[in-house]
Amino acid sequence: MDLKIPYSNITDKKQGFDAAKKLIPEVIAKFGVKADTKIDDSQSLIEAKGSGFTAHIKFTETEAQVKVDLNFLLKPLRGKILETIEKQIKKVV
Repeated sequence: MDLKIPYSNITDKKQGFDAAKKLIPEVIAKFGVKADTKIDDSQSLIEAKGSGFTAHIKFTETEAQVKVDLNFLLKPLRGKILETIEKQIKKVV
């Protein structure tokens, strides 16, 4: 995992997962890229796949876990991308 974001504003993973489902398209739009988003309610997992990247956000009982895979050209932006994702998820969890 690249990031582990503990819950501070919510009490369970369902609340965070439901809020994040609405938030993820906004986060992707901030980067100006197109991505296919898959939502797996049974696993509380959100996956976004676009040109050169894949992001996985899994909601556990106590935290949101983020993993981001970037292609070679996007690797220099890794810190900024993770920072933006963390900031946005913290708003809802």
